[in-house]
Amino acid sequence: MTRFSLTDIGRSILITLACSLSAASYAQDTSAIQSETLAVVHERGTLRCGVNPSQTGMARQNARGLWEGMGIDLCRAIAAATLGDPNAIEFVPVTARTRFTALQSGEIDVLSRTTTWTFSRDTTQGVDFIGPYFIEVESLLVRASTGFTTVAELDGQPICAVTGSLTETVLRNYQAQLGIEIEFVPVTGTEDYARAYESGRCIGVTDGKAGLEALRAAQIDPDSHRILDEQLALSPLSLAVRHGDDRWDDIVQWTFNALATAELLNVTQTNAQRLSVESRHPIIRRMISPEGGSGALLGLEANWALRAIQAVGNLGEIYERSFGPESALPIERGRSALWQNGGMIFSAPFE
Repeated sequence: MTRFSLTDIGRSILITLACSLSAASYAQDTSAIQSETLAVVHERGTLRCGVNPSQTGMARQNARGLWEGMGIDLCRAIAAATLGDPNAIEFVPVTARTRFTALQSGEIDVLSRTTTWTFSRDTTQGVDFIGPYFIEVESLLVRASTGFTTVAELDGQPICAVTGSLTETVLRNYQAQLGIEIEFVPVTGTEDYARAYESGRCIGVTDGKAGLEALRAAQIDPDSHRILDEQLALSPLSLAVRHGDDRWDDIVQWTFNALATAELLNVTQTNAQRLSVESRHPIIRRMISPEGGSGALLGLEANWALRAIQAVGNLGEIYERSFGPESALPIERGRSALWQNGGMIFSAPFE
């Protein structure tokens, strides 16, 4: 028979009490975190959005110094929804190495930097992913003069890859399948791999196709560079927020859903105000009508979604500005279209 002394019982009580106090403290901390971001954004009066500062179509400053691109517009929509002003925003350049630390530390409120949603990032980086908003195709760009047309031919060749990126991992896995050994040239980001490629440090670059198209377009003779036909992997690019702040997660998620749903229901930047008053469609009314009630459920003003759509248009309009035929970097929408149009992007229903 097991015997317990009074000392043992006392120690057990103390341990139980300590665990209870720790749990209570954790619950208080979690509660504080869950209400923190929206309050901080309101108090600060600006949204801080982490972006890739040099990728055409996603985020970069134009000749007038104005930020533009798909990632930029998604941030403007969030600022409009939460603060009522799409320009109440600070764009913070972050690298592949610093992006998650910037989010975890509170330096930024939302990450909109061409970031792929992966298992390890979702479970180890203290972030929650929203989206995806763009389906990237991992690929390779090489000089046409090399004559290379397949990845298998790159055995022993120097290829630039952003250190620690998913693209690097994908190509390492792909070379293992092929039984070849590529010489990886480490770079820190898009600007770095552009310099390395142009200086001849590497004969090719691996990245998502949108990034490679931007690099190719920036060359003096774009036709002298080719993107290999092989598709190494599909990467869902997604917004990200800090893990644990459920209210902020909901706000960013449903702002994105509002943009996607607006495209599906033909609610545009120009007709949104009229439809918010005239439309009898139940989903449109719930989403953008002052009487819809969606704002109260998020802790936002009644016209939160209307403001987001009026600021940047629906998801299709955003894509058209960033990658449409008249943009600086035309890319067929393909898998980045809504699922109803044959793509892989969708919104949870406003029910």
